[in-house]
Amino acid sequence: MSTVTSQDGTVIDYDRYGDGPAVIFIGGATQYRAIDQNTRQVAQQLAAEGFTAIDYDRRGRGRSGDTAPWALEREIEDLAALIKAAGGTATLYSSSSGATVALAAAVAGIGVTALALYEPPLFAGADHAEHLATLHSLLAAGQNDEAMRYNLKAVIGIPSEVVDGMAQTPGWAEIVAVAPTLVYDLTAVHEINIDPDWATRWASIIVPTIVYSGDQTFPGLPEAADAVAAALPDATRRVLPGQGHGPTPEAIVPVLLEFLR
Repeated sequence: MSTVTSQDGTVIDYDRYGDGPAVIFIGGATQYRAIDQNTRQVAQQLAAEGFTAIDYDRRGRGRSGDTAPWALEREIEDLAALIKAAGGTATLYSSSSGATVALAAAVAGIGVTALALYEPPLFAGADHAEHLATLHSLLAAGQNDEAMRYNLKAVIGIPSEVVDGMAQTPGWAEIVAVAPTLVYDLTAVHEINIDPDWATRWASIIVPTIVYSGDQTFPGLPEAADAVAAALPDATRRVLPGQGHGPTPEAIVPVLLEFLR
């Protein structure tokens, strides 16, 4: 494990695999290394194919620190430090709401050479203000477990019985541990959703981009991927058969390698 120090002094912890062109993995809401074995496997497989793969804990998660107040700009500074450590340029691969960080980083001009976005959950006009208010209230009261349940049920739309089953598994405590960061991702998603002009927001992103989705995912996400791809100047779409909101390494590695090469 290695670390970089972001501009505001926050320590960001990461694993680096391999040697070659850099690919940095950006997790979505609740994703971090302690509970995300798939990303580790994808990173290791890319390393075996001649790439430098960086798997990091976003601020507020796992081994990385956090410094209040949160802002998307701070996460861009985290990425800038990681890209510098990787040699100055990198492709960004994002999962779900991690796309908010990847897209903002590409706009910021910090050495992003390409984007691979898996199912960005961005829906024009969708207003999450009420969800954000509820999450802030629960977290302020120290009700992290309830905040995570609310996010999974009300924000994502996972059936209650499924969430209740998740809460009985040994890894539930590690999921709840990152509940305070739920407002980070949802705030970033909300601000994009209420922006009336995606084209203007991302018009400066001219790096090659691919937007993936699975054909067994949540309703609406393929259409969201279509919309994001259409809003980017140099983007293509790819649908992965049999995949849900989190692709298996066996499904994503071959198509990601094809794009990277």
